[in-house]
Amino acid sequence: MANQSKTIWLLSSNLPKLRCHVRTDQPLAALLRQKYAKAFGVATETVILAFDGQKIQEEDTFDSLAMEDNDIIDVVEEC
Repeated sequence: MANQSKTIWLLSSNLPKLRCHVRTDQPLAALLRQKYAKAFGVATETVILAFDGQKIQEEDTFDSLAMEDNDIIDVVEEC
């Protein structure tokens, strides 16, 4: 069902987990980079997001990635 709100977690190796609420049909990359950068004081350009070992592309959504509620997105910061 479109437009549902789901919870996902952003997980970095050196910072606490960050809970995010997203719409299932909304592109994730820009939104999540912005939320992560704001929460931890880093530049959005340095944030790389991956789900199931694959880099999240700009157009990817919760639904297109076949995610489930409370799934975890890995975060890596480029130097």
